[in-house]
Amino acid sequence: MGGPERLFAVTISGKRKADMSEDDYHEYISKTHAGHLKHLLVQKQIVDYTMQHNTSELMKGIHNLFPHLSSANHSSYDAFITIVFRDVQDYINVKNDPHYTSVVSPDHGNFADGPSTTMSFGWFERHVAGGQLVEK
Repeated sequence: MGGPERLFAVTISGKRKADMSEDDYHEYISKTHAGHLKHLLVQKQIVDYTMQHNTSELMKGIHNLFPHLSSANHSSYDAFITIVFRDVQDYINVKNDPHYTSVVSPDHGNFADGPSTTMSFGWFERHVAGGQLVEK
């Protein structure tokens, strides 16, 4: 699927469990869940693993960035997690690994509102990295 230049990404639009505070959720996914997952991602040659943390406090300031944005257009997701890989099989290998199936996957029940969480999949492009233009 694609040549060596094309990267792929899964983006998870995450919602926290209803009984979990924002602070507890963000700390949990950053420390505990990422701790379960990141070494496996490196082992399986995953290119990138990032989290964008959205909090109600930060969202109060979105009007500074987008003054004409309607509140109806504010994202209700608590986090966006992006995993970037060179080949779809690399990510399949992660999901089929015994550590993923026995530790990482069951851990989602500790923090995630599964029915409200959504996923997207597509190709990934970098245009600026480390403050530098990325030329193709």
